[in-house]
Order: sequence, then C-alpha cells, then structure tokens
Amino acid sequence: GVVISVDHEPAAVEGINPSPWFAFRISSDKPRELAVTLDYTDYNHRYSPFISADGARWTMLPADRVTLNEKKTRASLRLDLPKGTLWVAGQPLSPSRDNVEWTRRALMGQGFREERYGKSLEGRPLIGFVGGGGIDVVVMLTRQHPPEVTGQEAYRGFVERLIGRKDAAANSFRARNRIILAPMPNPDGVDGGHWRLNAGGMDLNRDWGQFTQPETRALSDWIREQAGERRVVSLMDFHSTDRTVIYAPPLDAPSATIGFLSALKDKFDRTLASPPEWSFAHNGNGGTAKGWALEALKAPGVTVELWDQISPAEARAVGAAAADALIEYFTMQ
Repeated sequence: GVVISVDHEPAAVEGINPSPWFAFRISSDKPRELAVTLDYTDYNHRYSPFISADGARWTMLPADRVTLNEKKTRASLRLDLPKGTLWVAGQPLSPSRDNVEWTRRALMGQGFREERYGKSLEGRPLIGFVGGGGIDVVVMLTRQHPPEVTGQEAYRGFVERLIGRKDAAANSFRARNRIILAPMPNPDGVDGGHWRLNAGGMDLNRDWGQFTQPETRALSDWIREQAGERRVVSLMDFHSTDRTVIYAPPLDAPSATIGFLSALKDKFDRTLASPPEWSFAHNGNGGTAKGWALEALKAPGVTVELWDQISPAEARAVGAAAADALIEYFTMQ
C-alpha cells in the first residue's frame, strides 16, 4: 500500500475549523486494487473521498471502501485502479474558473454586467456580476473556503431560481433590487488546493472588518460602491460543513429587514424535505461576512452551510428556497 501525508496548509494565524482536504492522481499500467492510507497527523478526517476517471465526473467512494482509525486521524482507502488514471479528491474538483464561467452562462441575456473588482494576492482577477434594479440591494457570495463545493451548488440553485422565475413577484423583485454576485472571492486558495485559506495564509471569512487581505478589501469596497446609498436588505454567504445549518443574527438585531429571517426559516421548514438547523448569534468582531453585513450595512447577513455530503440536487433546492423566500418576502413589503 501507499501512505500519503495530508500536510497542513501554511497559515498566518492559528487555524479555525481545520478541514484536511486532499486531491491526487494515480496512474496504473493495468487494472489492480491498491490500498492508500491518508495520514492527517494531528487532524481528523472530514471529507469522504470522491473518485473520477477524468477529473470532471465524480462519484463518492463507497463507505465500505473507507476505514478510519479510532482517533479518525488516518483513513485507509481501497481503490480499484483502472488501466490509466484515477483521480481521488476530498470533494469533486471545481477550479476557480468553473463558478465564474457557470455564473456568466447563467446570467447571459439577463441584464447583468460582469466586473473585475480587484486582484487576488497572486494576481488572479476577482470577478463579480451586477444586475437588477436600483432601489434596494441583495448580495450573494460563495467559495471563500476552497473545498466547500456543496455551498457552491446551493449558490447555483439560488441564482437559477432568482433569474429563472418569470412570475409577477419575481419580475417585481428584480426590478426593485440591485443583485450583487461574487462567485469566486478566493481564487488563489481554490486553485492552490488550500483547506480554508487564501495565498496569504488567512481565512478570508475571519478577515471581514480588519481587511488585511486584498480579496476581502476589494470585495467589501466593491459591495459598498455598488450599493451606494441604497438599502442592503440581505447578504447570503454559501459554505459547507458537517451538517446543513444556517448561522444568522438574533431576530431582534438592529436591522430594518431582520424580519426576513423568520420568513426564510418558514420557507425552509415548509418546502425542504430536510430543513436546516438554525443558530442565531452575532459577533461584531468575528471577521465573518455575515457579521460585517450587520455591522457595516445594517443588513441581516446569513451564512448558509450545506452538509459536505448533501447531493447536488438537495443543495440546489436549499438555494432555490432561499431565492423564493427573498422574492416573496420583499415583494410584500
């Protein structure tokens, strides 16, 4: 067998929620079975392995092919190698260009403009999209943390529903609200294969407020620029974790649109087969986009966390329900 050390990403600060991620390719001159052990040293196994023959189409490795030690610091995989190449990764690979290109295609002909709002630490373009009307503002982002692709799926479900609905309420919502989308705020971390961080060794979703990194500085400045004097009614930030859960400010937080949170929870509870848990709290110094939204924009920021192993269809259903809740709540106000 083979032992692979899953080394920690270089971090400028002590890690938060360490999430050992991995991706590798194995080439074989003939079909065979191979035992591969992932050694996480001081960290615990998080991501169930996915396999692919081409790096594009992925399936989860069956659970009976994965064995953990008692401390969950080592994972042993039994792989059936084909002749040729087998890809193995902690989540299906989705490089930085993917979600930008997906968003570009989804918005084609819908009245959105694409903007390069800054550059990452390593010089990659930071791309956003703006459309809709001009009275209020909604903001959506995803992939601050590189491997969190189920959050990206929920973001896609949100965009599809927000743009795809053609009923009177949806048309009214889009006419009233400027829609700001940031599909890839951490391209360096994504393309560098990082667990949570950018190229500067920082967790971007702990840097909103101090803004030590070019990615958070550029995105927050661009959001403010696009919002102008308009009221920001909601910011949603799509992530992944060990369960589907919504992190939101308290229902009595100082925001004129805090009532949206109850409508969002009601929509999830009524329409989703497995409604998410909710956690209501606010830390103005926590450095999250959610917290910054309430502090700086007086908008209820929401972190939408999708289970790591949720299916793409279920993740998109969460995003679609969030879009429906926004449309229905704010066209009734």
